Order: sequence, then C-alpha cells, then structure tokens
Amino acid sequence: MSGMTTSPASNLNFYSETVGLTLEFLSDIILDSQSVGEFTPEKEFFWNKKIIKLTSDIGQFVELTTLLSKLITKNTNQTIQGIKESHIHLLFLLKAMNQAQLKQDYIALEELIKYELKDNLTQWKINLIPQIKKVLINS
Repeated sequence: MSGMTTSPASNLNFYSETVGLTLEFLSDIILDSQSVGEFTPEKEFFWNKKIIKLTSDIGQFVELTTLLSKLITKNTNQTIQGIKESHIHLLFLLKAMNQAQLKQDYIALEELIKYELKDNLTQWKINLIPQIKKVLINS
C-alpha cells in the first residue's frame, strides 16, 4: 500500500463526505442538547445519562474538527479564524458542565446547555463548518 497515490477527485470526495458527516454529527449534538429539557428530580437518572452522552459527543466533535483543522493547515497552509477559540470555549464549557453535574447544580447545567452550548454549536453550524468545507473543497 505504500507509494499509493490518490487522485485529487478522490481527495475531494473524501473531504466532502467527511465534512458532510461532521455536519450531520453536529446536527445530532444540537438536537440532543435541545432534548435535554429541564431537570426534574424524578428523572435524574435519565437526565444524567443524556448529559453524559452529550458531553462525550461534544468531546468527539472537538477531536474530529481538530483533525479537520490540522488537515487544512497541512494541505493548504491556511488556518480558519475562530476554530481554535471555539475549541477552547467548548473545552471550557465541557469542564463547567462536568463540574455543575458533579455539584448537582442542575440550574447552572441547564443554563450552560441552553445558552453557552447552543451559541457555540450554532457558530460551528453556520460559520465554521461551511468555512472548513470551502477550504477543503477548494484545496
């Protein structure tokens, strides 16, 4: 397999598929964050399970978009403004969500999800992912 080359068309298809799947994953995370709903003591177990899945998915999203960002830098020597800052914000947000959950501060956790997480993920959906797609497709 070493020495195999790929055509620009196959790279373009791979990049397009990868960005498309990333956008689908992001949409799933956004839906999950909206479905978390308000905390009720009767449903604490299920609520906590949703939060654990949500934080895990956000971590995977950060890893995936970090790899895409590195791919862009390697292939085009470009960086997309805002990706690093958004990743840092997401990681701080994950830490805050985990701490709120550990402290059983469900009001803080709800606020973080409703406002901070929603704003960050929306920025990815409307701005950063389209920029990634544009740069990878045009490289």
